[in-house]
Amino acid sequence: MGGLFPKRSYSALAFVCLGALVIGIALAPLAHAQPSVAATVIVGKAPYGIAYDPAQSEVFAVSYDADSVSVISDSTDQVVATIPVGSSPADITYDSAQGQMFVSNTAGDSVSVISATSNSLVTTIKVGDNPRGIAYDPAQGEVFVATSTSSTAGVVYGISDSSDATVATISVPGSATGIAYDPTKGELFVSTGTSSVSVISIASGSIVASVAVPGLPRGITYDPDNGDLYVSNYDTSANSVSVISDSTNTVIATVPVGPWPFYSTYDPANQEIFVGDADSHNVSIISATSNTVVGTVTCGEYPTETAYDSGTGQVFVTNFGINTVSVISGLGAQVSSTSSTTSTTTTTSTSTPTPPLTSTTTSSSVAPPTSSSSTTSTSTTIPILTSSASSSTSNTVPVTTTSTVPVSTSSSSSTSSSTSVSSYYLLLVAVGAAVIATAGTILTKRNGWRAGRIRA
Repeated sequence: MGGLFPKRSYSALAFVCLGALVIGIALAPLAHAQPSVAATVIVGKAPYGIAYDPAQSEVFAVSYDADSVSVISDSTDQVVATIPVGSSPADITYDSAQGQMFVSNTAGDSVSVISATSNSLVTTIKVGDNPRGIAYDPAQGEVFVATSTSSTAGVVYGISDSSDATVATISVPGSATGIAYDPTKGELFVSTGTSSVSVISIASGSIVASVAVPGLPRGITYDPDNGDLYVSNYDTSANSVSVISDSTNTVIATVPVGPWPFYSTYDPANQEIFVGDADSHNVSIISATSNTVVGTVTCGEYPTETAYDSGTGQVFVTNFGINTVSVISGLGAQVSSTSSTTSTTTTTSTSTPTPPLTSTTTSSSVAPPTSSSSTTSTSTTIPILTSSASSSTSNTVPVTTTSTVPVSTSSSSSTSSSTSVSSYYLLLVAVGAAVIATAGTILTKRNGWRAGRIRA
């Protein structure tokens, strides 16, 4: 006899413990939140640029076709104001010193200044042709906007945020599009149509380096933790993000992402870059420590620009094709690639006619945010270059897509783990259950044998 359990039961109990361990290992990662779309906010037509205001806990989304900016409360994920701006607004940046938003108006050749406290238009500043990318320099109290006079020439305008007047102009080669400020070096990084990034010294107002990148570089994001710049290479032949070291002004890594990467944002809490892959309807998540893609989240049609909300720890994404903003939560806990929808069919026309930049036609049917999914047939022309004067390069790319687009405010209905990851965990659970079942069989047989001996 001796002991709480008969010696012959020890092996069976070991099976039980082993099975429980296997199941625990399988389920533990699933207990963590996965990056997913937690809410979808309907905004103005063709949302493009987006920026976060930490003072007001609000997100400002630019509507390219509506000539307006939608103001979203990050506590309710609801639009609380709509502000009229110039013609065909594209990008936006937040000026923390003045508590203002600066918006580039591509067709208006101007920059709109918005008070973030009153949600009203303060003034409009005239700049060069087709202003697009815009960035704030807190050290100088200036806002820099990239413009393009043609496909081979661009100008960066410096605007004083105290006088709202132009105080500097810097010529760059090619059509200037994206722009980012590097506070460590006191430099601007400007993407151009010449497959390169121009590095500008703000102190001297001159180009100090030119970094070659593939395709058509678009948005640029600065990572203050490692001093690197992340450049979205918008081109079917590129589909990548180039990582530039600001200490050497060289490309130190190239990260493959989804088709047509547009703009990105940096999440300092998890040291990750979120880049919108317009033609895949996904946002790629890049680890800034390994420069590899660690996950994807499916949003809406043509995710264009992203903004990190430090107050809620979420990322807001403009979906150009369906007039919405996706709110991604559960950051930093991804096990592997995550995908929200299991069926997305995309048919893309790669022809490149040359309509004017301001000609953008979108036909969308968007279900209310409370529905679990919406089937949308969209014919969209996405502006990709700032120069309307160029005869050799198209300003727009027509895209025809039929897809199933999630617009639910519930993350559980909009996102699921990838098939391979789910299958792996299900297999572990099945193995654990089989081990426990085997142990149960052994215990049952031995208890029956012991009962027979006692009756005998």
